[in-house]
Amino acid sequence: MYPIPGHLAFSILGNRYFNADLIPVIAGGFLPDLIDKPLNDIFHVTPYGRCPMHSLLGVAVVTLAVHLIFNWRIAYSYMLGHLSHLIGDIDFVPWFWPFIEYDYPSGIDIMDILDTPLTIFIPYWMFLELIILGLVIFLYSRYTEKRSIQAAILIAIAAIAVYRITRHRKPVAMAM
Repeated sequence: MYPIPGHLAFSILGNRYFNADLIPVIAGGFLPDLIDKPLNDIFHVTPYGRCPMHSLLGVAVVTLAVHLIFNWRIAYSYMLGHLSHLIGDIDFVPWFWPFIEYDYPSGIDIMDILDTPLTIFIPYWMFLELIILGLVIFLYSRYTEKRSIQAAILIAIAAIAVYRITRHRKPVAMAM
């Protein structure tokens, strides 16, 4: 998922349906990319842009650290956000890194925006995630007090998310 609309939407769902505090759940939704992407794309110290924070070990270590610094309530909220981030990135997550060796797929990194911005900001993908975010925000409105309406919206969010994850991406030609 793209960090802003998709991960924000999944974090807000954690706040709404799992009684998580809003700020820690959003922090957990963004922190994996804020750490892993620079480690790979800028500093080149990891094999892929989804490692080590995109693993269950990363979830456990940071959740424990949050608990030690704050409390269990904030740690629980952070953990939900972090796990929702991993679910949003389900097309490839090294869940058991470093205990299992992974074949990392080829992909783009954040430095590609300098060469070919359309490899990162493809309107079609962003449009799907903005729809998900819009539906999540709509769940907070007074029009969704009925459980049947909430269920229909959640099914629509799940369908769009599954489509977004399973779609076949066309290779993007890199400018030279």
